[in-house]
Amino acid sequence: MPHQTLQQFFDSPGANQAQFNLSASAAEPFGLDELLSLEPDAADRFRQVSLDYPARHGAADLKDQIAARYDGIDSGGVLLTSGLDDALGMLFLTLIEPGDRVVVLTPAYPPHLQLPAWRGAEVVEWAGRPEANWVPDLDELRRLIQKPTKMVITTFPQNPTGFMPDDAYAAELIEILAAKDTLLVADEIYQGLPMGAESGGANLASRYEHAISLHGLSKTSGMPGLRIGWMATQDREIVAEFIKTRDMFNAYLPAPIEFLANMALRHSDHILQRNSTIVESGLDLAEEFFKRRGNLFQWQRPTAGSLTFPRWLGPGSAKNSGAKALSDRLLSEAQLTLAPSTCFAAGDANFRVGAARRSLGPALARLDAFLSENFDD
Repeated sequence: MPHQTLQQFFDSPGANQAQFNLSASAAEPFGLDELLSLEPDAADRFRQVSLDYPARHGAADLKDQIAARYDGIDSGGVLLTSGLDDALGMLFLTLIEPGDRVVVLTPAYPPHLQLPAWRGAEVVEWAGRPEANWVPDLDELRRLIQKPTKMVITTFPQNPTGFMPDDAYAAELIEILAAKDTLLVADEIYQGLPMGAESGGANLASRYEHAISLHGLSKTSGMPGLRIGWMATQDREIVAEFIKTRDMFNAYLPAPIEFLANMALRHSDHILQRNSTIVESGLDLAEEFFKRRGNLFQWQRPTAGSLTFPRWLGPGSAKNSGAKALSDRLLSEAQLTLAPSTCFAAGDANFRVGAARRSLGPALARLDAFLSENFDD
């Protein structure tokens, strides 16, 4: 029977009723008042937003702001969507046909594997492995794309391991793909935190003409409720084909949402600094906790981003298992959500821990109390 997916895990009654979520992927959420307070007259201007039809495929000023984040890409290379889930579905509908070969960096956000398979593609995993600190082997990628390959999908910083390539690694990755003219879909939704941690895996669409960078305001900006995502690419053929697909569906973003997204992008430095402070504090808390609990967990600090992937060393771990069983107990006995690696089709030995919420300290305290009660001599 297939493992429970990440979406199914978070939709389960236990997860919905949990008091603490140790596996949250988005930064500490912004409130509407907090965002509008960044400009003196923003609340008044927001109330005056027209509810007539907005511009199809997104407002020009919003696309201009996003394009400015990339080198070599203007607003014509920016595609706006209602969150990245919307983008992924239409992207694979546009680009993938039955029989195509798609290589996916794993562990991965489950739709990266599910959506190409839904389109009839042959999905091949390019696996990061714990014994290599989750660093994917580029020689293995070379071998994987010896067969004709339509697309390679990466996530940097990686969800859930926190791996972020340096410049040399990214340059070699692009060289491998360019030799075959292979399309790269680079999910960069976790890029930006902590500030200054960006490295070679950032903005890959600026570095490779056959790359599509995916980003949005959900994860690093702490605004998943806005449902704003985007794709950026130098490849205008992809843009044209994507627009043909989207014209069959909803090609609008709500005008109030565009107003708020424009505000968020104008103040992105302030927003990322606020969230970086939370992430850096959270990573320090996690490091102290997992070091103190080294008899039960193996943990490494992420290269970038706010997600970590500790390994369970406690009871049931002898055969690289036990994470799902512990997760089930935490939901039922401690009202604590801790997503196991089974949700990522990555075995049963790890958990995803997010460090971008202010509730991390109390959540770790709840976990510590559970461990003391059940696993300490």
